[in-house]
Amino acid sequence: MKYYAAVANKEEIAAVSVLPPIRILASYYIFKKKIELIKKCIKDGNEMFIDSGAFSAENKGAIIDIDDYCKYVIETGATVYAGLDVIGDPVASAKNIEYMERVYGLHPIPTFHMGGSFDNLRKLFGYPYIALGGMVFAGGRREYCDEVWSIILREAPGIKVHGFGMTNLDLMERYPWYSVDSSTYKDGRRFGRPKMLSSNMEMVQMKEDEFRQLLIKMGYKITDDMPRMEYIFICDVIGVWAYKIYGDHLDVLNKYRNFDHLTSQNKLF
Repeated sequence: MKYYAAVANKEEIAAVSVLPPIRILASYYIFKKKIELIKKCIKDGNEMFIDSGAFSAENKGAIIDIDDYCKYVIETGATVYAGLDVIGDPVASAKNIEYMERVYGLHPIPTFHMGGSFDNLRKLFGYPYIALGGMVFAGGRREYCDEVWSIILREAPGIKVHGFGMTNLDLMERYPWYSVDSSTYKDGRRFGRPKMLSSNMEMVQMKEDEFRQLLIKMGYKITDDMPRMEYIFICDVIGVWAYKIYGDHLDVLNKYRNFDHLTSQNKLF
């Protein structure tokens, strides 16, 4: 399972690029004026997933020009990128996908959003790679994903599926995602509760003092007077590493799983 670390600035890009494999999700809305930075990331051989940032743009009353977005994707040389969604309007979103394909020869990844009609999900089964979105702050995600994945595994079992904002470990483990992304590797800086992957593959949220002592045991030079940004950098490196390792762990497990728990019932709720 590929884990893409969602970033918002060049400092975060630096942190998530320390340990390979380097997979980065960057929003066009955030990085549209920093195209050289994104081009360099791709030129350096990093795996880059470009998201349009339509959700963030809508929340701030901004509009993303589809032609500008397409030209940006082409200039960066990105090979993995989402379509330009129109939030709450699957018909308009589908038209944008068609426009990107027809006018610019692009191959964007379409997204099915939570709450949408399953008929619209089925319309995406002609694509080799799709995404599921709109679940970050939603309730009932497990029941919803059970039904969505039941449909996918029955009707389009070979399709690749990306989960936007999907790093709940239980949900990562329950379904055969091809890739996921999130910014939760930054919990150490946000809440003072850094994450560490335990030896039995559980994500442990630690108290900051405990985490500092663990870092010292691991060989990091952690001092009380070190610049805060240096400590944050280390927290981000460790957080990303944890999700990468867990994704690799699931890749191994999924080779031996058939996910019958998702296809053995006609209706799950």
